[in-house]
Amino acid sequence: MTHSLFIKLWPKRKLVAGSMFVAVLMFHSSAFGHARLVQSQPAANSTSKQAPKSVELWFSEELESTVSTIIVTDQNGKHVDKNNVTLAEGNKKLQIDLEELGSGTYTVEWKALSTDQHTMKGKFTFNVSVAENAVNTSTPTPPSSHTTQQSAQRPPVLPQVAESTEESGSTWMMSVVRWLQYLAMMSLVGGFAFRLFVLGPALRADGDSVSAAGKHDAMALGLRRILFLSWWSVVLLILTTFISLVQQASAVFDRTIRESLSPSILGQVLTKTGYGGAWLLQIASALALVIILFLLSRSVKRPYAKGHRTLWWTALLVGVVLLVAPSWTGHAAAAIKDFRLAVVSDWLHLVAGAFWVGGLFHLAFTTGLVLRGFDKRERPGMIHRIVRLFTRIAIPTVMLLVLAGLYNTWVHVESFGALWSTAYGRTLLLKLMLVTLMLVLGGLHNFHFGKKAARLSESKEDEFAAKEHSKLEQSFCRSVIMEAALGVAVLLVTAILVFLTPAGSHPVITSSPAKPGLVQDRR
Repeated sequence: MTHSLFIKLWPKRKLVAGSMFVAVLMFHSSAFGHARLVQSQPAANSTSKQAPKSVELWFSEELESTVSTIIVTDQNGKHVDKNNVTLAEGNKKLQIDLEELGSGTYTVEWKALSTDQHTMKGKFTFNVSVAENAVNTSTPTPPSSHTTQQSAQRPPVLPQVAESTEESGSTWMMSVVRWLQYLAMMSLVGGFAFRLFVLGPALRADGDSVSAAGKHDAMALGLRRILFLSWWSVVLLILTTFISLVQQASAVFDRTIRESLSPSILGQVLTKTGYGGAWLLQIASALALVIILFLLSRSVKRPYAKGHRTLWWTALLVGVVLLVAPSWTGHAAAAIKDFRLAVVSDWLHLVAGAFWVGGLFHLAFTTGLVLRGFDKRERPGMIHRIVRLFTRIAIPTVMLLVLAGLYNTWVHVESFGALWSTAYGRTLLLKLMLVTLMLVLGGLHNFHFGKKAARLSESKEDEFAAKEHSKLEQSFCRSVIMEAALGVAVLLVTAILVFLTPAGSHPVITSSPAKPGLVQDRR
């Protein structure tokens, strides 16, 4: 029934999906990145009468020293830096010493890896115009008045400087891969939670109208569907985990995808950057889930066995641990020094989303199959129990989702105005709109379909009731599929937010005097 209903709804699903993608593109800006360049010394496109001894760059976020670089070259492409890049001021100032510079135009190329494991790179030029008497050690000959007048009228001409540029090392494909990872993670954790807190209790509930054989068949069908979706999800997770490592290597070391496949380059990402720990946790959790799913697949014929339930609880625990990994490579990691609960809040946000959104995926594509195990007269009662049990899980998880989301917004959004004046804020508003639509549909499931199913389960069987049963089942499945589709869109927007510059930075307080133009602490 669910499969045939899915086919019937396919044109409408394409229209809805297309509309949501257009909405994302309307709200989204191409301004990727995290560690923004706040100020430089020398300033971009500036002209100095004294040769600087160093180049200093201040960033909006804390940097990692291992792969953050500065290269300074003259107009002939010759390196004039001392190749001694260091970090200072809470790891937010990147600096390098220079050789003795003469008059000319110099180019600064920089690349920064922030603690949220996202890269930014840029280029700018500055001029040096050293006075002749500052470099000439011989006794100067007094110029004639005519020569002095010509020099005053014609200042030294410097080469044309290039505009300052700044761009992200992140790409659209990195957002797509993160989106697929979110889909896989939500489906895995949501499936385990759905089995333990919804499907299992619903089928164990006492009911005279539900036969033991029907419960057994329904459980077998439900477990097979959950395992089927879980296998596809874990395969997708492992594949995208390896792809993300290659993408990270390409962004960090400015290599092509083919060059980034080198084991030595991948090894440097894993051992020299904070990305390595999160990646290893993610791949280890995924492999552990492969083993658990293999054992579950073998024991699927024993749905009520004690060890069987233990495996499902173990899978849920591993899935919850898996969700720690994305929080290590996102905005929360960069904000943790100023907001101690940033990573914990981000992780709780993901856990709550997995129970709700991931559970919706299985509610949409498993419930219809489970209902096949029952007689048509028994199905309304089963729908009523499933809706009631899912609501018990959805309400606290949505509350946790909102509370964690509010805290994350406080951490990453500087003011209310930033919600509509920045790309991050506008994308966040789009996410909130989609979540609101999901909540409206969730309320419809509980207050309309749940109560209607309870009423029909107690009504007498006749021709009119049979039609109402069929109509209820189709309407319920249609509504749940729509809510799950909105969940897919929410995860897409969330994946885009990961690679957008937050609408607020988190500068640390240092003992050095404030520099003009630096971002000040907003706490």
